[in-house]
Amino acid sequence: MSFANADKSDAPSHGLVGLRPLPRTEADWKSNHGGSWQNTPTYEAQKGQYPFVAEHIDTVKGWLDGDFKTKRMFFEHYWGSAAKLDDLDPKKNQLVKKIKRWEDQGGIVEHILICREYDLVIHRGYKDAVPGPFEEDTRILFEKDIDDIRALFRNAHRQGLLKHDNYKLIQMVQHPDFFATDERFQPIMDKVEGIAYESHQFNRHWPRETGWGNPEKIIKGAKWTLAQDKEYIFYYGPVIWKADKEKYYEFVERDWLIKFWEEGLPKHHPKMHYYLNIFPHGSGRMRPCGPETDPHSKLGFTKWLIEEIKMKP
Repeated sequence: MSFANADKSDAPSHGLVGLRPLPRTEADWKSNHGGSWQNTPTYEAQKGQYPFVAEHIDTVKGWLDGDFKTKRMFFEHYWGSAAKLDDLDPKKNQLVKKIKRWEDQGGIVEHILICREYDLVIHRGYKDAVPGPFEEDTRILFEKDIDDIRALFRNAHRQGLLKHDNYKLIQMVQHPDFFATDERFQPIMDKVEGIAYESHQFNRHWPRETGWGNPEKIIKGAKWTLAQDKEYIFYYGPVIWKADKEKYYEFVERDWLIKFWEEGLPKHHPKMHYYLNIFPHGSGRMRPCGPETDPHSKLGFTKWLIEEIKMKP
């Protein structure tokens, strides 16, 4: 089986840095996740203002129209929300359609962050949504889910719908280390290419030291994943901003990462990836997108992270 990104050689000593650029254009203003996005700063307005990030970012989520030079992409996908979405006929399946749409535009699918998002979608009208096999983390897929998806890829490729017969499936998790501490998860781990953990700066994730994303548990999960020779994506964000006068302090988003690294979260490892998920949420909704010369902007933060991961040994 061939992966979309299997032709890379001379692997570096560090992982990838990725960005989810939102809002991309004013068309994204219609969104209302974590508060209205109306009139929030857009990446489109920063055209020409982020040459360093455009050159050095490794992966981008859901946008091939920006200045980014890379065509390598990642995206999220929810399985198990509704039977019609998971139809195993490649011509009807939503995951196949999503991959095909990006490949038709020249995109190279690097990672698919996949999970059963039962806790969220059950409140969004998907009344038949089904949680995963473990009550400790309902995002985790069933083994059969993964087998079905792999067969789906092969069939879609055979029918000429997809460029490759396999793609990297990264299991998105809720719990920072359940997957690393419960042996029941091992058969699922053996079937996927890695783990993605979302680390936020709001709700139950605050404060960093004692919140849901307890540093000790996150670090344990990351190290266990890398020890399995799998990929680990630290999916970081959304981050807070000045409107949160009680919690915000200058460069809080950098400070959290520095502390994680000091405590043992792997920083430079070829399969340890840092993806920024800094979409408009709560107090962070009016954080400027750029220019990258503004260290407080999203692109300025991205520039700093690229330098930390890719430019410093």
